[in-house]
Amino acid sequence: MTDAGTENEGPELHVLASLRRRVLRGSSWVMFARIASILLGTSINAMLARLMTKDEVGVYFTSFTLVIVGTVIAQLGLDRAVVRLVAVSLGVGLPGRARETIRRCLSIGTVAAVGVGAVLTFALGPTIVHHLYHSRALAYVVPITGGWLVAAAIQSLFVETLRGLQRFDKATIFDALIVDVLTATVLGALFALGVRIGVGTAAGISAGMTMVAVIGGGMALRTRYRDIHGEGHLERGAILDMAWPSLITNVAIYLLGSGVDLLVLAAFRPQDQVALYGSATRLVTLVATPLWILRGVMPPIIAELHAQGRRRELEHTLRAGATLASLPSLALLIVFMLFGRGIMSTVYRPTYADGATVLAILSFGRLFAVWSGACGITLIMTGHQKEMMYITVCTGLTSVGLGILAAHQFGGVGVATATMSMALVQNALQLLLVKRYVGVWTFAELSPRALFRFFSKKGIAELAEQLSKAEGPRKRSDAELAAEVQADGDQVFRSSPDEADL
Repeated sequence: MTDAGTENEGPELHVLASLRRRVLRGSSWVMFARIASILLGTSINAMLARLMTKDEVGVYFTSFTLVIVGTVIAQLGLDRAVVRLVAVSLGVGLPGRARETIRRCLSIGTVAAVGVGAVLTFALGPTIVHHLYHSRALAYVVPITGGWLVAAAIQSLFVETLRGLQRFDKATIFDALIVDVLTATVLGALFALGVRIGVGTAAGISAGMTMVAVIGGGMALRTRYRDIHGEGHLERGAILDMAWPSLITNVAIYLLGSGVDLLVLAAFRPQDQVALYGSATRLVTLVATPLWILRGVMPPIIAELHAQGRRRELEHTLRAGATLASLPSLALLIVFMLFGRGIMSTVYRPTYADGATVLAILSFGRLFAVWSGACGITLIMTGHQKEMMYITVCTGLTSVGLGILAAHQFGGVGVATATMSMALVQNALQLLLVKRYVGVWTFAELSPRALFRFFSKKGIAELAEQLSKAEGPRKRSDAELAAEVQADGDQVFRSSPDEADL
């Protein structure tokens, strides 16, 4: 005879155990690729610093940043839209809707990528290079930068589509891993042979390796796409409603992050100082790596749990992930603050040691972002992309304005301080809005008990018992969810009373 307590614990225990398996399985792939990319990326930057002059390295970083910002614009916010719509459609049993989402997003995204690449190559690129940066070397690589942008934009759409399908292994491989492996191999061979290269050759190698990733990712996605069949159709305007706020948010994120800040510095300071700043930002990615691992796994899980009304499970998953991510990030920040000059000199060359101050400042901002958890992703994946857009645009524009004011007099340190300060403001506001609209916290817990409760079998059993006794939102049936999504794709995310009050 089964007692009532066991009956109550069963469903919650099953859900939490399933979440743990999915997070750990997805995280293992993302973690493996991220660690490999860290080692490879550090090696690539170290070899570039030895294969080119400091001015050429600065030009390369400027070109790379133009590719990143251009890629964000070319995606039109479709990268976020495809993850959310595909994950939710499959989660509520509407594979036809997922298939149509993929087809439309890839079609629109490819056309947009080619268009933005052409604008950069033939119109905008030459103009800003001659009138803003005054660099002949940068003007020389603009056509290569345009082609690199097209490949990077299409690659990112393929990767995010695979992520929405929860194929974390293939998404991870074709995101950065294969590009880093191939690029490191080519540069390593040139370094071993003692060959010096120019910035055009370096940019061409990066663009070519990105195209290889596009071909491989497209083949992997084509195989999975053929297997998606079933009922469901995509509502008119569903992609646009999700995409345009995400586009503005993504652009604003680069106004706030280590993207546009480098371009601002390049407009006021020589390229050798840009090289110092860019080299420091590459090492800062080590601090943010745990957060990127979390963000690589969580988006489809957040969308699915929120659509199913499982708020408590969502909060425990988010906070456990943030706690796990914060520990290595804190350790790296301490190392960078104490041994920054030695690290910069060792990884690059002794002439790069002056970038240690920028490294420490930006690392502190990234640590706070890691501690905050996946708050921005949670807003986007639960239908609050407009609120996310408002926060990011305001803080991003303020960051750029402060950076411009600081760049002329204080150089890279001033730009880094402006960027870090507004990043703190942005993450704090995101945390508060997630609590208000979604009803959960995403920040890391100071106690290791959070990790025990989520990542151990005994902890899951204890948490399931607590959840079964607590009064939570009514769990909607699959039929209700499917009907709700089919009627209005955006309404399925409105399970929060606070959101309805808007």
